[in-house]
Amino acid sequence: MTGAIPPAVSTGGTRNSKQPPKPAYPHFSAFAEKWLLPLISVRLSHGQRDGTYTWCAHWWAHRPVAVRIAHLHSAFEASRGSAASSFVTGHIDAHLRTILDAAKGPLHRCTPTEHVPTPSLPFEPVSDEWFSRTGTSGEDSEPAEDTGPVDTSEDGGTVKRPPPPRFSHYALWVQQWLLPVTAARIAAQQREGTYTWCSRWFDHHGVAVRFALLHAAFEAAVISKDRTAMSNFFVRQIDPTMRVVLDAAHGPLHRCSPTDHLHLPGLTSARIPRNWFGAPGARTPIERAGFGPDFRAFADTDQGRTR
Repeated sequence: MTGAIPPAVSTGGTRNSKQPPKPAYPHFSAFAEKWLLPLISVRLSHGQRDGTYTWCAHWWAHRPVAVRIAHLHSAFEASRGSAASSFVTGHIDAHLRTILDAAKGPLHRCTPTEHVPTPSLPFEPVSDEWFSRTGTSGEDSEPAEDTGPVDTSEDGGTVKRPPPPRFSHYALWVQQWLLPVTAARIAAQQREGTYTWCSRWFDHHGVAVRFALLHAAFEAAVISKDRTAMSNFFVRQIDPTMRVVLDAAHGPLHRCSPTDHLHLPGLTSARIPRNWFGAPGARTPIERAGFGPDFRAFADTDQGRTR
């Protein structure tokens, strides 16, 4: 598309490198209508089938889609110029694989000519007892007021303290941010290539740990000076994590449905025999360890000694 990515703004003289260029589009809705959507020419299916794409003209009514496009706009404005090509392949293509997925994506109920509201993933509110059990208070997630520069640097100046987290606990972030921006087709039967979910996600240790780590990444991305950080957060962390969590055939929730929670323990371990990985103080190379009780018979012939 000729002129699709506007050139850097010129002031007629030497531009102040510290002053960012004027945004090409003042709002993500304008970016979507004037730049993003005309760029996309793909085969759309009017029936929701595996391996096909769908779309909804009321994309703005789907929060999981609108939030992604909003962060795509921020990344676009930061990627104009020599970074534009990597923006298309690394951001647009990656987001569209999720957005347009007719089988399991956020628009799976829609067709290019029909809008059907799609709910986000349901959840049971995390109880106060659960917060106390994990040793963390479930207090209000509103961030505290920024107190401004309070720390002292080596040269005697002041350094602004990092802002407090947007959400005081990862469970609050999951309920108030992550799940509302996540919509997917949940299969009634747990089958290969489908998604499932559990409203008591917090009772699955593996899922809770993944979400806690996602929350930490979110808090870093949302205050990052890199305007591509939130778009990257979706395609490099949220999407890969949710593909694992929601996998109905093999994932951590494969016994569950949105209304039926079944406990699934982690992997078990038989008791490890004493000195299996080497006698105390031995310098057995790690690649030689654990092959049975005779693994210590391996000798280092070059050094003329047994390790």
